[in-house]
Amino acid sequence: MSMYGGMPGGDSGARSQAAAASSDAASAKRDVSELEHELARMRLACAAVWELVREKTGLTEDDLIAKIAVIDARDGVADGKLTRSVRKCTKCGRTMPAKQNKCMYCGTLRAVESVFESL
Repeated sequence: MSMYGGMPGGDSGARSQAAAASSDAASAKRDVSELEHELARMRLACAAVWELVREKTGLTEDDLIAKIAVIDARDGVADGKLTRSVRKCTKCGRTMPAKQNKCMYCGTLRAVESVFESL
């Protein structure tokens, strides 16, 4: 008799669960590795863009930090994140999800404020 509820094959069931957990862990590890790689690429791109902007315009890091603070506060919470928020339709005033570009009540198209709004 098996330790797992007296059912035969309890050991193989445990092995199967352990193998599945191991596979899930390996998959999560790959996902984290891919995200770290993408984050490193984004850091590189941001650094390159900032250097170009600074060289071409004469803006300073203080200018950049001030703009980051303004953008951070747009969603009503200065938390260091760019988050989507619910918006109001400019015509009827009803709420619209950030991803939605057309009011489902009156059909008014919402103007996109920036290329980063969909992030």
